[in-house]
Amino acid sequence: MGGQSIMIDTSARLPVGRPGTGSGAWDKSTRTLIWIVLLGGIALSPLSDFLSVYALKGQVSGDVGARYSLFLRSVTVAALIASMLLGGRVRLSSWRLCCLAMVTAFMSCVSLTFDDMTGQEFAEELIAIAKVFSLFVYIAAMVQLKDRQLEKVEAVMRMALLVYALAIIAGAVFSIDMFRSYRGDTQIRAGYKGIIYAQNEASALLLTGLALAYLRVLREGWKAKSVIFVATLIAAAFLLGTKGAIVAALGVIAVYSYAKYGALKASVRLAPAVVLVFVAAVTVYFVSPSVRQAVDLSVQYFSYQSDRADGNKIATVLMSSRNVKFANVWNELSSRNFLPLLIGGYPTVRYPIEMDGPDLILIMGIPVFLLYLRRLFRLYVRRGDGSVAKYGRYFFFLLLLIACSAGHVLTSAIVAPYLAVIAEIVRRRSGDERRPIAGRRSKELK
Repeated sequence: MGGQSIMIDTSARLPVGRPGTGSGAWDKSTRTLIWIVLLGGIALSPLSDFLSVYALKGQVSGDVGARYSLFLRSVTVAALIASMLLGGRVRLSSWRLCCLAMVTAFMSCVSLTFDDMTGQEFAEELIAIAKVFSLFVYIAAMVQLKDRQLEKVEAVMRMALLVYALAIIAGAVFSIDMFRSYRGDTQIRAGYKGIIYAQNEASALLLTGLALAYLRVLREGWKAKSVIFVATLIAAAFLLGTKGAIVAALGVIAVYSYAKYGALKASVRLAPAVVLVFVAAVTVYFVSPSVRQAVDLSVQYFSYQSDRADGNKIATVLMSSRNVKFANVWNELSSRNFLPLLIGGYPTVRYPIEMDGPDLILIMGIPVFLLYLRRLFRLYVRRGDGSVAKYGRYFFFLLLLIACSAGHVLTSAIVAPYLAVIAEIVRRRSGDERRPIAGRRSKELK
């Protein structure tokens, strides 16, 4: 039998074998180029994000000065696409993904033609579409890397995550105004986002960062560096000041526990851990005046929001008024006979719900969104009963839960490469877990 051909594939269940084998393998120079582009783009990300935050002095707005990070990531994705097109064949499934993106962009063109959105909104919508599908570009690139190259990419990601987390901690310790999560009229709420453009994207980054950290612990066990790294990310998640970051931190811990120990043992282990975290949090609250002031500030903010909310106050506070936004958009959709639900093209940049599921449905339309969701499902949900395969499945459902409630996960350019490397590690390691079983079965047949 001939060697197995490995080509760009971002959706189908990729071969268990490593890249670089067989007649269809990419040449060394092309693979090295892809590797260098990935390393450079990820390594420079903290700098570009800092420049964006510095240009706006911590404010979140549409100013051009905030686009340093977007420029870097656009160049990185474009360079990856060019490298892959020049270096090898593209499988049909990759072209299908390209068609999904083009169909989505075309429906936005239709909305622009019929004056349903302005030219600026159209440009912003195209950027949002590019962000969503950039995940599959990173996946297609990482599939081509050898194990050692992928490990180097993962190592650079850990360094970048450490920079992001330390910036959040430094902002809290030194009260750096530019690093605050909430400024101006919203400064009544405590929290620090560090050098990341917006606190919601910081929450999504910490979700993927912790997932990557715990995935490494699952594969290699606890080491001193892993303990420090995980503790730093968890501290940053609590200092960020968003509900999504705290849920993400606790959720990833649960995903790791259930993947490693199973449902019964994980539940037994998690109970004392949760109690310990609660006791530590209460202790810090009473011991540290600055922490107590920050917590009280956030409690006052949520109480204020609850008093202003109409109807279901609990849901409004927990979802930061996203349920109200959803109701407003739903009323507008009714005036359009709900057509955007079918064909997409709705200008979400004008009034986003800030929940990835509904926003993506409005951009893509339900048929295209279901195809997109199917591709996403295949990235993380792998066959097998090994701990890594279980981790991928549990993480996928946690990812959807946070994306469809807190948002800014699947639509974030900063998170895309981290989601991609998690998916690729799960693919390779879950394949390794299945291999011994397949070997034993073949011997039994003989």
